[in-house]
Amino acid sequence: FHTLDWLNSGMFNQLPVNYVILLFTVFQFVLDDFSKFIIHRWMHKWPILWPLHKVHHSASVLTPMTVFRTHPIEGIIFSLRSSFTQAISISSFIFLFGSSVDLYTILGVNIFVFLFNIFGSNLRHSHIGIRYWRWLEHILISPAQHQLHHSIAVKHYDKNFGSTLAIWDWIFGSLHHSVEFETLKLGINNNKYEKNYDLKYLYFQPINEINDYIVSKLKKVKNIIMKPFLKGKYLNES
Repeated sequence: FHTLDWLNSGMFNQLPVNYVILLFTVFQFVLDDFSKFIIHRWMHKWPILWPLHKVHHSASVLTPMTVFRTHPIEGIIFSLRSSFTQAISISSFIFLFGSSVDLYTILGVNIFVFLFNIFGSNLRHSHIGIRYWRWLEHILISPAQHQLHHSIAVKHYDKNFGSTLAIWDWIFGSLHHSVEFETLKLGINNNKYEKNYDLKYLYFQPINEINDYIVSKLKKVKNIIMKPFLKGKYLNES
């Protein structure tokens, strides 16, 4: 019980409550946004994940509903990400600051996420290419920058993975600024999904592609393992 009392009080419980709440709100927002960036980047870079994320990118027209065009397994991955980051942030702050940990919210949403959505974030999946000042696009992802992310142009490949903050793309070298009056063709090259709007196809085709990828890798591993034995067999026969 003494241990529980100590954890409840926190190591730095002398800090004013408002400071703790502000610090937690910022920390939780930054950690959550960084984890979204990392998972999103993996979705593009890892061949085993790209077929899942390709369902989202196969949209040739962006609307606010496109954000829900995701494969169920991708949804599970991002839900696990959210649970993991919240567990880290909440447990860390309770350990450090005790029961004074809370979050500044508007209508139950982190205040920073709410404000970013108010200033155009919800238009990322639309034809409305709102741009920010160039210096601000180093800090925040504008709707126009995210629309570039959906472009099939080679120069836009693997750019602007950020959800809210652009600093992660800036740090990792994937930042691309928006350009005024730029016409974009959206979707993916060799888009099989344009002719197959069946929900069954959207859900099961990525699984088939992942299965084919795993099988091909296992065959390569098998060939590498068996190569010395096959050489020995041929030598003995000769």
